[in-house]
Amino acid sequence: MNTPLFMLRCVQLGIAISDLELLSIGMINDMFIERQNDDYEYPIIATKADIDRL
Repeated sequence: MNTPLFMLRCVQLGIAISDLELLSIGMINDMFIERQNDDYEYPIIATKADIDRL
């Protein structure tokens, strides 16, 4: 990842430049990936019974 792409990801996530010293590149990447996953419709969702069987 280059600097412009990193800064674009920060802007897309709404992260201020002053907050960057508190976050690592990996944390920002994880936040961006999770944001992309928020709209995904999972075909199978585990129920409480499924969790209890684990």
